[in-house]
Amino acid sequence: MKNVGDYNYLIIGGTTKAATTSLFTYLADHPTICAATYKETRFFLSIDYPLPSKYRYKGDVEVYTSLFPNCSETQLRMESTPDYLYCGKARERIAELLPHAKLVFSLREPISRLISWYRFAKQIGKLPQRLSFDAYVELLFDALERETEEEQYLQTLQQGYYTIYLKSYFNRFDPTRIHILFYEELAAQPAKVMMDLCNFADIDADFYQSYTFKVTNRTEKMRNSGLHQKYRDIRFRLRQWTHDKPIIHNPLRAIRRTIEPFYFLLNTQPDEDILMSEETRHRLENYYQQDIDALSALIGKLLPWKPREISN
Repeated sequence: MKNVGDYNYLIIGGTTKAATTSLFTYLADHPTICAATYKETRFFLSIDYPLPSKYRYKGDVEVYTSLFPNCSETQLRMESTPDYLYCGKARERIAELLPHAKLVFSLREPISRLISWYRFAKQIGKLPQRLSFDAYVELLFDALERETEEEQYLQTLQQGYYTIYLKSYFNRFDPTRIHILFYEELAAQPAKVMMDLCNFADIDADFYQSYTFKVTNRTEKMRNSGLHQKYRDIRFRLRQWTHDKPIIHNPLRAIRRTIEPFYFLLNTQPDEDILMSEETRHRLENYYQQDIDALSALIGKLLPWKPREISN
């Protein structure tokens, strides 16, 4: 009988707000891949990492098997936990315990990502609805100076400084086991990006030639953020409880997919353009420019975005 480390894995590290949910969905549909029973297992994150999870590594890696209950011996096992990028213990655990794993990181232009996080933090009730984007950026720079462990929505400034995190992965893993893709290219040319990813993972790329790509987990402006937070909490708890009970999980997922569009229709409203002062824009451009240059050098190619190529 095989142990956990004997299997082949595709681990999506990515960054948050960079289409990792869509990427997980596209990959889960591939017949060669067996996805974890829910997207973000968060299994290898450190115990004190500020995100909840049902399973967390506590010395017994074989528990990880329970997240892949319906996989065949030959399928490529896949999960997506964006915050693996930022957690040093996760990096070391994956390197030590999953010796055949390949890693994928989805990155996004950092200022556009910051705007998306600003919208998302309002959506889930972490920020006041009237807080301006300029004021949010000020909060982030203040949090950066405190150098203390902050909630995730207050770590988003430095987490867009990708090179310091990726360099540790390139130092720990053979670079041939790491694949970098970009949110902007996935949105513009999903078939090409997915076929390149298949070539990296050594699985059939033809599957995506006629595949229908749909965006999932899009950030919306909520009418009632408190109600949406309760909805997210209920969905999270149900997924944790039922993920390994397919006789319950699958019907509930089908019901959610039917009902959820109506819920979003009722509890979302037209989004608004995000206003950003020139002072804030220049401050962010100056903050990220060094990392943009370093990232391009690290991966050996030009990036698909520049500081001025920012959209709301």
